[in-house]
Amino acid sequence: MTDESTHVYDKKKLIILRAALILIGGAVGGTAVWQYFVNYPELMRREFQIIITVVSACVLAALLGLSAKPFYRLFASIGAQFTGIVRTLGARGVVAVVAGLAAAGMLGFLLDVIIRGYIGVWAVRLLADILAVCLFAVLCCYGFTKWVAADEPEETGAPERECVGYLLTASCFTDERVLTAVDVLCNVKISKNVFQALCRFGGDGAAAARLNAVIERGAAESLKGGDDFSSADDYARAEIALAAAKRLKPIVAAADGFPAIDGAVDVAVFAPPTDEVKAKFFDGNGEAV
Repeated sequence: MTDESTHVYDKKKLIILRAALILIGGAVGGTAVWQYFVNYPELMRREFQIIITVVSACVLAALLGLSAKPFYRLFASIGAQFTGIVRTLGARGVVAVVAGLAAAGMLGFLLDVIIRGYIGVWAVRLLADILAVCLFAVLCCYGFTKWVAADEPEETGAPERECVGYLLTASCFTDERVLTAVDVLCNVKISKNVFQALCRFGGDGAAAARLNAVIERGAAESLKGGDDFSSADDYARAEIALAAAKRLKPIVAAADGFPAIDGAVDVAVFAPPTDEVKAKFFDGNGEAV
């Protein structure tokens, strides 16, 4: 298994992120309800207000704490996109992102000035400002980077689009190391043709069980795309076309699979699944979790 794969979930970073989310959730949940009762104290007795404020803080803290992995993957994806922009556009890409963030901040300030007369609870107004700034940041950064990219001189050849995920082909499931690949990779997809290809081109019961376990756990998203096929070569062409359309290069496939696909990542580069990884997909009776 490559070093890059092992860093998909860095345990220390995940712990720090979960702790930060718990603190943020508790602060936002408690402050928002507290401010609500400050503005409307007649709704209930003081002791009940304290209980509801504490419960609200704990609930939101727990929700955000349990969402640490999705947030980790979101931030990792944003970081990867930023790295891709810097690599492609260089210093101009950095300037475009910074300009987008600055524009988002100014728009957020303008929004806050507008809504001050309508929202008296400052905690609610602060939350609305934060959400609006995040939305403005995405839109502004996207717009500025597209503007900068449009000014780049056209190249003679069409540039290869950046990979944003992985497509598992049928041959992967003949090797148990596909479980390790699914566990460590981000944005994993499976086409609708995989099960049919397993049945027609030599897949056994164990391969079908791995495919079912991966789908049941929701570890890979099933794609509706993909052309029908009548032979192994047709299947390979359909998977290559789907990967190109969805920006899912490289394709993860066994080197001696059915069929071999040029440029594919061999599933053998991943380590055999540990008992902990297998337990994520199969229970003690070998059934999909």
